[in-house]
Amino acid sequence: MSNRFSPDQIPVPEDLDRHFVEPSLTELFDNMDEDLFNLRFLGLKKAQEEKRLEAQKLLAALKADIVAGGLIKPRGVYRFFAVNSEGDDLVFYGPAGERAAVFNFPRQSAGERLCLADFAAPAAGGGRDYAALLAVTCGEGVLEISKRERAAGNYVRSYMIEALALTLAEAAADVVHYRIRQAWGIAEENPVKPLLRSKYAGKRYSFGYPVAPDLANQRGLFDLLRPEPDAGIKLTEGYMMDPEASVSAIVFHNPKAVYFGI
Repeated sequence: MSNRFSPDQIPVPEDLDRHFVEPSLTELFDNMDEDLFNLRFLGLKKAQEEKRLEAQKLLAALKADIVAGGLIKPRGVYRFFAVNSEGDDLVFYGPAGERAAVFNFPRQSAGERLCLADFAAPAAGGGRDYAALLAVTCGEGVLEISKRERAAGNYVRSYMIEALALTLAEAAADVVHYRIRQAWGIAEENPVKPLLRSKYAGKRYSFGYPVAPDLANQRGLFDLLRPEPDAGIKLTEGYMMDPEASVSAIVFHNPKAVYFGI
């Protein structure tokens, strides 16, 4: 039975193949949220103009070195799947229509009583919906580079390399998400850069946050997407991604999808 948050229309993706991608560093830097980087990792607000200018000079030099030397290696995978909701569950289907994975999500105890599964068409409706999974990383070799910089006494540079890897991983998720929207036929024609996650149709959600708190679900995502062999992303015993500068997510096309708290 549908609810008011299930999609009115279901765009069909170009294919259900697994796609390996290597976004360019230039593309990631173009879509990096520099203000967020300054605030999150350097503690700099927009009003701190003098310190921000100093940080920009160091960041510009570091960007040039990273791009020229290929110090950070962006890689990722994404794939579309047929899905349906069943109550608070999101069911992923395999190529033969078999149930390949089921993710359970918590429902709000008050307010609109939202659950992530609400953003997919219900199985009871008789038709298949689609969702995408993605996993990206910018973390390969970054810890080793950072350690070498610290050993050479370049402590600020060491810290900023690790911080940039984390920030660029988020930018990579934005870039791959845009490609997913293109394959769905719902991408904005002239996207604003950096790509801002609240400014487009549909949303993406990662495990470990209140709306999808069970990190063990990462195992199901990895089984479906298989990011280990080519993207080089592994899953630890505690369901954390290795390298750390990695992002995984479930992507919905539904324009009614929103970010919400539990």
